[in-house]
Order: sequence, then C-alpha cells, then structure tokens
Amino acid sequence: MDALNKLSRSLGLHPLVGFGMVAVDMMLFGAEAATFELIWPISVAVGAALTIPSILIQRHSFKDSWGASIGKGMLVGVLTAIPTPLPALVPLLGGTLGTIQMLGSGKEKKALPPIEGEIVEDENTPLIEGKFEKET
Repeated sequence: MDALNKLSRSLGLHPLVGFGMVAVDMMLFGAEAATFELIWPISVAVGAALTIPSILIQRHSFKDSWGASIGKGMLVGVLTAIPTPLPALVPLLGGTLGTIQMLGSGKEKKALPPIEGEIVEDENTPLIEGKFEKET
C-alpha cells in the first residue's frame, strides 16, 4: 500500500484538474471533429489558458511543491491543447491516482492527543486590573 501512495503522490493530479481537463478536452475535440479541425487554434489557446489554474490547484489544493505543480500543470495543458482525444487518457489516469491518494490519506492520519491544560489560580494575583483586596 505504501508503494501505491508514493505513486499516487508523485504522478497523481487533483481530481478537479484531472477530470476537469478530460471534460474540456472532450468538448474541444467534439467541436474540432464537427469543424474538421478548423478550430484547433482555439483548442491550443484554451489548453494554454487552463494551464495556470491547473498549476494553482495542484499547488494549493493538492499541496504539491511549486516544481511539481508547474510540471504537472504544463503537461496537462499541453495534452489538452493537442487536437485529438487520445492524450485525455493521461489526465484521466492522473485524476484517478490523485483521487486514490486523497481518499487514502485520511485513513493514515493519526489522531492527535487532546490538549490537556490546567488552570492555576493564585490567591495573590488579581483577576481584574486595579486594586487587589483580599476578602476575609
């Protein structure tokens, strides 16, 4: 199980990035197929534009390092820009691995022990600023 966690951590995508880019790629391919590849420049522009949100989601939601986030975001953006549906398998696989990693990470977290505190009351310390008068 440890090997699967390492694999899903290094190759996994946040599910929003993985499955979202697959959906975008399928929508773009449908339009490209209907127009006989005439709108491929739009596909390239959309793939490039979605690279930045992919990087930010990987960094802030999936907690990847900046280098890993940029690499994964660029890879997914370039694959989305290619005007065929075959590269969509990579984000689909990455989203699946990322989902496995996110669901599995909750099981391994150990519960922290409760914080125990003790209230110490000193007779000579006033609770309110001002004059301290001891009741007798």
